[in-house]
Amino acid sequence: MAGEPSTSRSKRQRVRSDNEDYATSSRKRRQTQQENEEPENEEDEAMRIMLNEESDGIDEEYADRGDDFQPKYWRGDDGYVAGSVVRIKCINFMTYDHVEFRPGPHLNMILGPNGTGKSSIAAAIAIGLAFPPKVMGRANEVKSYVKQGHDEAQLEIELKGNAGEENPTIWRKFNRHDERSEWKLNGESVTRAKISEIIKSFGVQANNLCSFLPQDKVAEFAKMAPVTVLKETMRAAGDPRLTKWHEKLIDKGKRLKELEIDVDRQTVHRDRIQTQVDTLAPDVEHVQEREKREHEAEVLEHLLGVSEHAQLKEASARAVRLHKKIKLKVERHEAGRRPLHDLEESQDGVYQKLRGKFVQVTEKIRGDISGVRGYVDEIEKIAKKGQAIQNNISELRKKIERKEGEKNALRKKIKLCEEILTEPRENHEEEIRAKKTEKHDLSQQGKDLSRDLESLKKDYEDESAELQRIGREITNLSNRQRELENVETQKEKAAREFSPSIAYLLDWLKEHGGELEKPVHKPPMISVNVPNKQYAWQVEFCTNAAQRSTFICESKADYDRLIALNNKPLPEYLQRNRGRWNNGPNNRNGERMARENLIRMNLAYQEVTDKTVNPPRPQPVSVLNRLGFDGYVIDYVDAPPAVIAYLCNQCRMHATAVTQKDASDVKVDELPGMGIRSWGTRNDWTRVNQSAYGNREYSERVQAKSEAKSFNISVNTAAVKEIVKEIGKLKLTIRDLEEPHAKMKQKIDAIESKRRELGQQYDEISKEIEELQRSSKRYQKAQLDLETATEKLQALESEPSSDEIREKLRKEKYDNAKLRLKPLDICMDICDNMFDQCGDLVKIGFRQIQSEANVKAIKARVNNGNARTKQLRKDMEEAENEMKISKARMNAKWAAIKERIQPASRSVRNEVTRRAQAASIPSPAEIQQELNIIRNQLDMTINIPGNVVQRWEALTKQLEEATVKLDAVETELSEVREVVTATRNKFEPALQTLVDAVSAKFSAAFKRVKCTGEVQVLKVEGDFAQWGIKILVSYRDIDRLKVLTGTHQSGGERSLATITYLMSLSEMSRTPFSLVDEINQGMDQRAERAVHNQLVEVTCDSQAGQYFLITPKLLTGLTYHPKMKVLTINNGVFLPDSADATQRYGSLKGCLKEYQKAHGIIA
Repeated sequence: MAGEPSTSRSKRQRVRSDNEDYATSSRKRRQTQQENEEPENEEDEAMRIMLNEESDGIDEEYADRGDDFQPKYWRGDDGYVAGSVVRIKCINFMTYDHVEFRPGPHLNMILGPNGTGKSSIAAAIAIGLAFPPKVMGRANEVKSYVKQGHDEAQLEIELKGNAGEENPTIWRKFNRHDERSEWKLNGESVTRAKISEIIKSFGVQANNLCSFLPQDKVAEFAKMAPVTVLKETMRAAGDPRLTKWHEKLIDKGKRLKELEIDVDRQTVHRDRIQTQVDTLAPDVEHVQEREKREHEAEVLEHLLGVSEHAQLKEASARAVRLHKKIKLKVERHEAGRRPLHDLEESQDGVYQKLRGKFVQVTEKIRGDISGVRGYVDEIEKIAKKGQAIQNNISELRKKIERKEGEKNALRKKIKLCEEILTEPRENHEEEIRAKKTEKHDLSQQGKDLSRDLESLKKDYEDESAELQRIGREITNLSNRQRELENVETQKEKAAREFSPSIAYLLDWLKEHGGELEKPVHKPPMISVNVPNKQYAWQVEFCTNAAQRSTFICESKADYDRLIALNNKPLPEYLQRNRGRWNNGPNNRNGERMARENLIRMNLAYQEVTDKTVNPPRPQPVSVLNRLGFDGYVIDYVDAPPAVIAYLCNQCRMHATAVTQKDASDVKVDELPGMGIRSWGTRNDWTRVNQSAYGNREYSERVQAKSEAKSFNISVNTAAVKEIVKEIGKLKLTIRDLEEPHAKMKQKIDAIESKRRELGQQYDEISKEIEELQRSSKRYQKAQLDLETATEKLQALESEPSSDEIREKLRKEKYDNAKLRLKPLDICMDICDNMFDQCGDLVKIGFRQIQSEANVKAIKARVNNGNARTKQLRKDMEEAENEMKISKARMNAKWAAIKERIQPASRSVRNEVTRRAQAASIPSPAEIQQELNIIRNQLDMTINIPGNVVQRWEALTKQLEEATVKLDAVETELSEVREVVTATRNKFEPALQTLVDAVSAKFSAAFKRVKCTGEVQVLKVEGDFAQWGIKILVSYRDIDRLKVLTGTHQSGGERSLATITYLMSLSEMSRTPFSLVDEINQGMDQRAERAVHNQLVEVTCDSQAGQYFLITPKLLTGLTYHPKMKVLTINNGVFLPDSADATQRYGSLKGCLKEYQKAHGIIA
């Protein structure tokens, strides 16, 4: 048995992990037996815990000590380092029924014949410390390690504890029926994970071939790939962070490759989307500009109402202030006039009293006057009768003379009638009857002729109307023919149908064109002619609807005058849907229709010079011909110079190439570089845009041919022929109708001539009848006149004589004079009484006049003030009415604004609100002017498909997402690259230092056995997972160094290289103990002896940890060290009982002591 360990061993404290408390809690102590019997399938979990990296809390001083990889163990007074095996106990485990032993703190040489259970010690250490059975290279099931003939096995291993702590004793029981195990720590039940944590805290690595090499794994060490050797070496020795760094480099290196590939892929994806975005960008800019203008127009429409409301609000405020001001004036004025009103009432009372007295006296006098007048009237009546009597007396002579004259006239008339009556008379009755019969016959003939004439005239008028209708139809068809044959007329008609504003300006120019400074040219859709219609669709592709409908002014003053007509109502005859909508505030359709019925003309001002009419072409026509093109679009257009200049300036027809060849027959690649961005071939039209971003690449947009609508109008020959044919038919119809129509006219003329003759005869007979009737009536009249005259003469002669009449009149005159005396006396009495009353009246009158004067003077002042008061009140009422009207207008406008803006978008409402809250709002006129400009700009903008913006936005979003992803990937790539670089800068020097140190020891050890060996780092750039450690060996001088493999070397050579490499690591090992099992198999004696001596030297150093060397044989004359402990396996079925003194072997321990004493052997 080896000597006792030295008591003067230095104490070296080993680094402790954060979790070194293996005392169990009361909760775990209460765990059931079933919980402790964990199944063996938890071996992988335990292995995972064992393989975890050292705690991040490792002492940095320990990690940063450069090439000094010797770990600082804590070593107890008994020589054991923390985590080393102090005691092992096996029950029914593999070859053991029951065994318990204590290994030494340094080199433990375990000896014994094959089959005695040497490797069972290694298995007991691994399985007892919760490592999976597969680390042994034998059976992978723990139940396989139960001794034959027994149902369960127990292992108990005591490890050296850390300073100040008891040694942890790990107990494990398992059976051969399942994979479940029971675990105890210091007698208390725990879980396997707890045991694994304790083992990990001590740094035990039974799963690392560099620190724990079982017999069945010896051959595998040489077979390990360089990658595996590197991993196991880093776990066993060197900087404790190497493994973490290496894994980090593998993970980050793999991620670095993925990111580099991803960056390339993302870059290509982003550039492709960028190209698409750049291609759509110009069109999107146009659309966005149009949307911006539409948004601005909508904002201005609402802001116009806000500005009008602001003006109405200011007017309302002014009206309120004016009303308050006038009301204050009225109140002050009325307060100052109150004393005058009181005086007016007082004086008016005095005046009314005097006036009452004056009226009373006046009424009395008037009553007397009325009585006098009654008598005066009576006297006048009597006087009038007397005057009439006097007049009769005066007229008596004239009456007598007049009566005598009447008598003489009657006598003469009687005499004349008697003479007529005495004349002989003729009988005309028969003649009159005959004449009347003849007249009646003539009348009947005339009626018959009239009926015939009316019938003929009706037929004639019907035929005349038909001929006139046909004539009008021929005229209309002829006019239609002229219109169809006139192309410009057709164009103007189409333009009028296209826009009522165009129709309005065409009519306006006819009426007022002479008032303008220079000609105003009709829109290109009218004024442009394309002689060769094959180019018509290409010419039209150069323009948009707004450009084709634009009137062109040569004078700026004419342009300003005409632009002022915009936004005024169209004449009623040009308005669309007249009366079909309601213009109320709630009818947005009405508002839209109202806007459509405003004049919305497209106007342009164009200077006409040689430079504008004939601008320079990008290239000569000969160059275009060489490329397969016919020329420029403008070469195929006929129009006035101003229109040509406009088409060049606005539509760039002078820089647009066309041809009637197919696209495959022309060369277009050179055109963009020549300044030609648009061209047309037979069946398609191409536009080229240059991106404003990135590489400023060109992008093409090709459109298929579409037939021209404005510039392809020509004479409709089929329609003209149809009209000519219809005119010919109508003329034949007229020719067929004219001959019978003329005959009917002749017949009508003949009937009318005959009717005139009958009329003359009828008039002559009528005159003859009238003459005969007058002759017959003369005798009858004379008879009547004679009777009347005789009666009148007799009445005149029976009247009284003139003397009698004269005497009667005198008597009547006297009686009349007597009647006048009585009323005259009464009148005199009344007049005397009136004189007395008039005196009183004068006195009262003077007082009344004075009082009235006072009242009038006061009233004059009052009236003067009243006029002022009335005017002020009128002003106040007007101001109040104006205030109410202003408020009503303001409120109505505000309500209309709110109602109109409600359906608007949030951005429009916010912008209107922002502008409305500004310090000053433009006037309605300014806003209207700005709105007109924007609307005109909108009418001039190019129409672009609506889905362009959606496509651009989708692509832009994709571009942003792709850019964000690319930026994120590039950022991550940069970060990962920095991590890889930083980690490699730590890992590579530390690894190289470790390998250099191992290589130096390895080379020196091989050199001592007359061989060559070297350890190198295998580096694969860009793939850290392929980094490894190459063990190069050469056993003969003539051989070069070769990598240690499982096939190139013999078994002994592989064992020599393996144990040498493990010994080179031992001084730098971080594990508390290491184990090799039968490593010397196949070695020659020279190599085995050298390896043994070197192993003793290394493992028995005062700084070395615990080491287990298992071997079945030993050479003689080997070197031993006092710190070694030899454990001899004396186990087997046929071994004698050591307690039996009769047996030769007796006590093996005693035998060894006797042998040592006899031979003077120290160890």
